[in-house]
Amino acid sequence: MRKLYQQLTSDPSRRWREEDITKMGFDPSSVRRQFKRTFGMTFLDMARLLRLREGFATLAQGESVLEAQLAAGFDSPSAFREAFTNLTGVRPSDLKQNAMLCVDWVDTPLGAMIVVADRTHVHLLEFAERKGLRREIEKLFQFSKGDMGFGTSPVIETLKKQLSDYFNGTLPKFSIPLVMHGTEFTKEVWRALVEIPAGETKSYGALAREMGNPTASRAVARANGANQIAILIPCHRVIGADGTLTGYAGGLWRKQRLLETEALYRA
Repeated sequence: MRKLYQQLTSDPSRRWREEDITKMGFDPSSVRRQFKRTFGMTFLDMARLLRLREGFATLAQGESVLEAQLAAGFDSPSAFREAFTNLTGVRPSDLKQNAMLCVDWVDTPLGAMIVVADRTHVHLLEFAERKGLRREIEKLFQFSKGDMGFGTSPVIETLKKQLSDYFNGTLPKFSIPLVMHGTEFTKEVWRALVEIPAGETKSYGALAREMGNPTASRAVARANGANQIAILIPCHRVIGADGTLTGYAGGLWRKQRLLETEALYRA
């Protein structure tokens, strides 16, 4: 599966078919099950998702949906609009230029991420195939009263640079301003997560005790799972009380890779 994923991310514009999977020596039904179990979507669905990147870039330049559809390699504008709406929860025509919130695509060594930010603060950073992404973007669209569009902003450019430095092993702590959308308890948990240094991990119970609420480990776990600013709010640093990796919306393999990356920062 790792080989297929690497092939996919190295050439995201490729139009994959089941016969391509077979030619590589894999059983399509097994690949379908493994990708669905790991990522919440099939390999071919993920391939379509990554092709959307070119559509994002084209729309961000002010081009038409037709131009975006062609850039993304979709057969029709309606197919592109459907795929885009399924991902983001909003239609391409709902998004505008020079908006309060910008939506952009971020490439990382662990796959594509979607960022939503204003000029100074990040509101969302998620792996593109996360199941809850659509719902989270819909909420931000409502929060902004529809004032959301394509493109970048100063803080997004800073984010891309800091993520690159982080994965290269030269930036253990981010300095990106964040807007946390959640209840007061949830935001308290997220602020506690940010205080866990890179290279360290904690259990839900330990985090609850440090917050002065030792019986709230389950509530801490729920808040951890509701995090919509991945990596910057490091919910991946929370593990089971026995030291095992627990659930991670981006996939346990990503959680493992993030912790391996952060081992470089361990004193």
